[in-house]
Amino acid sequence: MKLTTSFGSVLAAGALILGLAVPAQAATTVDTYPETPKLNPQLPLVHTLHGSDSIKANIHNPYPVCNAWEDYRTVAYKVTDSFTPAGTVSTTNYTKDDINLEQSLSKTQAIKLNVQGDQTSTVSANAGYSEKGASFGIAASFAQKIGLSASYELSWQVGQKIGPYKVPAGHTGEASYGFRAVTFSGTQQYCKLDGTWSNPTPWVALVPVKNEVQVRTYDTLTGAHPGINPAELTDEHETAPVDPETHETVDAADPTPEEVQDLTGVTPEAPVELNTTHDIAPHFTVSSAKAAGYAGVVAVKLRNEGSKRYFNENGVTTFRVDIKTADGPQEVDRPISGYGKNGAHIRDLGYDRAKSTRTFEITLSNPVEVGDDQTVATLHFGDGNTKLGRLKNNIVITQTTRLADDNSTNNDQNVDSRSATQDDFGNDIEGLF
Repeated sequence: MKLTTSFGSVLAAGALILGLAVPAQAATTVDTYPETPKLNPQLPLVHTLHGSDSIKANIHNPYPVCNAWEDYRTVAYKVTDSFTPAGTVSTTNYTKDDINLEQSLSKTQAIKLNVQGDQTSTVSANAGYSEKGASFGIAASFAQKIGLSASYELSWQVGQKIGPYKVPAGHTGEASYGFRAVTFSGTQQYCKLDGTWSNPTPWVALVPVKNEVQVRTYDTLTGAHPGINPAELTDEHETAPVDPETHETVDAADPTPEEVQDLTGVTPEAPVELNTTHDIAPHFTVSSAKAAGYAGVVAVKLRNEGSKRYFNENGVTTFRVDIKTADGPQEVDRPISGYGKNGAHIRDLGYDRAKSTRTFEITLSNPVEVGDDQTVATLHFGDGNTKLGRLKNNIVITQTTRLADDNSTNNDQNVDSRSATQDDFGNDIEGLF
């Protein structure tokens, strides 16, 4: 097979390319995963919908963070890009000269905003989108944060023309027309009576971005397969260049050590004077009846060791939780589920077989008050018995985003459960699960 030309025609600027699948072994194999890179400094995206101009007094809570029954919080943890074809036109050139591939459409097709799990549908939206409902306002806000212009509805109309596109002699041309859309996956929360955020519920929004046409020319039938790796093409037959100013990519690579320093606000090499105003320390508790390698529940807790409550009003506070194999067969996964507590959200980032590590990310919603020891998540371990032996795990937790003045990293970086776990009675235990 010889792929001679591959190019796309975009009808609107601002294309977003996310989750590009790379063929695993052959050009006919495509693996598509419905999530963004596991560590993305641009995520999560947070949108808080306030019903009033200010936070009101609350008889249940001296320090409320939201107004009961008025405020809603939407957080997007994943952003995926997709092309939904509406139809395809093609032609085979049996002549010795180039011919045009073009066609006028015979029917109208459309795509609309689609929201699932929305708690704000009865609440007025942010400026400019009140006539569409709150979800579109939230989705439009997210789209603007990643450099796109969201649309409530897109359509291809009867009589609208596709092409013309040049098809070389002896080749087949194929033009797929459809819609580029972005899917935001995350959670929504409402404000409880005590002025704190509820536990998260799932929220998904499919947001139309633009009309698009994808065009291919090929000299064999397999040439039309979307799994062709552009990297295998020669310079003479490269795909059309992508303008970096219009084709921005939201999915960044895993952050470099310097970017991680930017996220935490701490430069380890520079001597700093510790600020104890804001400081939280993670640790673990487990029932004394839980035996290492057997089923049971482990609580992830945050103890406020500062002089003020810990709350990131203008951002998020996150922790990475790595569950490692301390004993037993390597590269073997174990059933583990995470559940958020006190408004926190926990996300499973998957299993790294090479490191024998399953990773979760915890994002806080509510404050940790002074002197409080708050449970933010529970990890439910299945039985560790396998055909290759019994698995015993330890947990390592690291704070990844923090308040700007929180420079106390001695108690929140790579905290190992083997030295930071207590039982129900506050006694130190080995911290293997």
